[in-house]
Amino acid sequence: MILSLPLWRFLSSSQVYLTSLLGLVAVIGDILVKYSQQHVYRAVFDNTTHAIIGGLSWLIVCLNYRDRNASNTLLEIIACTAISSLIDLDHFCMARSLSLKDATNLKHRPPLHATTIPLVATPILFSIAYLYNTHSLHRYSLIIFTAFFTHHTRDATRRGYWLYPFGSTPPIPYYCYVLITLFIPYLIYGMRSVFKAKRTEISVIDI
Repeated sequence: MILSLPLWRFLSSSQVYLTSLLGLVAVIGDILVKYSQQHVYRAVFDNTTHAIIGGLSWLIVCLNYRDRNASNTLLEIIACTAISSLIDLDHFCMARSLSLKDATNLKHRPPLHATTIPLVATPILFSIAYLYNTHSLHRYSLIIFTAFFTHHTRDATRRGYWLYPFGSTPPIPYYCYVLITLFIPYLIYGMRSVFKAKRTEISVIDI
């Protein structure tokens, strides 16, 4: 075969369909938010779009591992979906109110919207997982990274990435947001593959 197995997985029809669906969800979700008349509907559509993008992104990652346990995969997709949505709870915590109006009219960004968090936490968790050869810690750290990075990338079209304590980047162009969102699952797959290779090396050395 001209294509290796990993590359064939990368180019599989299911990957193409789901990646296209991911792009459609990103665009259609924003259209629904933009044209919703009621504030509560805008908030619901906005948060639901975050959640679906996170879940679809992890599903695409999982499709590269066809020997995975189906129930574990489903739980991970649900976890990534939930985290992508629950990140917005910090709006209410910072507002110290259950009012949607208060939560969406903050003077400053709430803490879980700092992109510094996943950028710093993920390498630390990776290092711990590598040192102790803990595959589950590595996998769940990537789930959290996927949820946070997809959420922050979507928000970055309005206010940029918040790289605390250095400030924020300029807002990213909309087409960049869509392209980055489509690329994230394959970035995560690459990170998993690197860790898997390192884990195999450790096992060979131990033998």
